[in-house]
Amino acid sequence: MRIVPLILALSMSGLLVLSNACAQSNGSQLTYNDGPYIFYENGLAVARWISEGKLKADTLKKGALLELDKGVSPSFDAAYLRPGGAFEVCRQTTFKDVEKIAAISDIHGQYDVFFRLLQANRLIDDGGNWAFGQGHLVIVGDVFDRGEEVTEILWLINKLEQQAEMAGGKVHYLLGNHEIMALQGDLRYINKKYRYTSASLQRPYNEIFGPDSYLGRWLRTKPIAISINKIAFVHAGYSEQYLQLGFSEEALNKAFRERILDKPEDAIMADPVLRILYGESGPVWYRGYFKDGFDQAQARSILKQARMKHIVVGHTSFSAIRTLFRNRIIGIDSSIKFGKSGEILLYENKHFYRGTISGEKLPLN
Repeated sequence: MRIVPLILALSMSGLLVLSNACAQSNGSQLTYNDGPYIFYENGLAVARWISEGKLKADTLKKGALLELDKGVSPSFDAAYLRPGGAFEVCRQTTFKDVEKIAAISDIHGQYDVFFRLLQANRLIDDGGNWAFGQGHLVIVGDVFDRGEEVTEILWLINKLEQQAEMAGGKVHYLLGNHEIMALQGDLRYINKKYRYTSASLQRPYNEIFGPDSYLGRWLRTKPIAISINKIAFVHAGYSEQYLQLGFSEEALNKAFRERILDKPEDAIMADPVLRILYGESGPVWYRGYFKDGFDQAQARSILKQARMKHIVVGHTSFSAIRTLFRNRIIGIDSSIKFGKSGEILLYENKHFYRGTISGEKLPLN
């Protein structure tokens, strides 16, 4: 059953009804908040958001901070908007001599769990501000889909990214398969809330994150893979088929940025190299590490070809961080998507740890 026409009709009548947990009671109706989304139109930057089920808008003015209705977003801070939505492509992919690293993946719209994990493990303070000093935080893809607080997470990452830079640290947001799906218009897994937002804004969901939007421009600068201290971070992993292509991290990131994002799927699939990058053996979809039969010899071969000591991936869900072959391969998708709990990978003094939502730091065996 297609629900978009119904939602669009409700939107045009000024009534938005939502049954998610984020909704608030308003008499017999349920309303919700979302946004802001910033678009560049006719030389102007226009912010739009949903407040109590109603669409609001304002034009960003030089020297003035955007003011939202109370309760719209717990993470948006207008002080961290980059003027004109000007972002530089993340071209550096290799980092060395980093003393502290944290990595988390597959957040899937679960803002509260994400916030609590960062706070409990002292990456942010009680106000949601960067507290990790010169450490590096890696978000290994899949902020999008499933949950109802994707936008809140994006704005928090946007702020932390800039605060980390000022402190001498880094936030690396890597694209996963669900980011690629959202940008390409594959909306199978979006939360129903965002279908209402799409109808209210009168834009397809992928166009909300299009090249004429602040968040869309920002997302299009993000890499697929990086490495820190000879630890590779990539959403799904490097298959042997992919490694035979001989791509460097820089070439991989460029290929997705210039030859896959915003390109028609039939054109991608017609190219044998792009078909591997985009498909089940590619770095955002591969699941081979955790299948029966994957052995230590294969892991050694992959690490040798990748010239890495460890590979950290998300994409395949477990109840806790999982490690293979004495931490050579580490799966960090700890099922945050269910909105109850999760873990964050920590690296300090050349050792790996599991950071829990209660703040425990457990050695990774």
